[in-house]
Amino acid sequence: MRGVDLVKNLYEAYAKRDIAGALAHCSDDVVFRWVAEPQAPFIAAGNGKEEFLARLVALDRDFEYRSFVPVDLVDGGDKIAAQVEIHLTRRTTGQELVMRTADFWTVRDGKITEMVEYYDTALAAAVI
Repeated sequence: MRGVDLVKNLYEAYAKRDIAGALAHCSDDVVFRWVAEPQAPFIAAGNGKEEFLARLVALDRDFEYRSFVPVDLVDGGDKIAAQVEIHLTRRTTGQELVMRTADFWTVRDGKITEMVEYYDTALAAAVI
């Protein structure tokens, strides 16, 4: 399967809130980084599918995902870039937001081995 297809399948599963299914496309030692200011909410870096799963489940506890759509995918073979539009509601306050992220994926041997995401930390901080 091509790298871009792995990423598409991951996004489709994640949009359905099948987080474990989404991560099935990742290697067991996947590296993930959400790049933001040091004090930004939900800043994270980690190693391994289990840690990635725990971080994503924590986000799901805090936010209702109303929509999760990759609006642009760039196929670079084993490097894939994506812009994703996410419509969220903060569960504790009911505050809604629309956020766009820039995601960069690396694929090796048929599995996603790295994910780096950039997001609007000021927007995220406004609802935290």
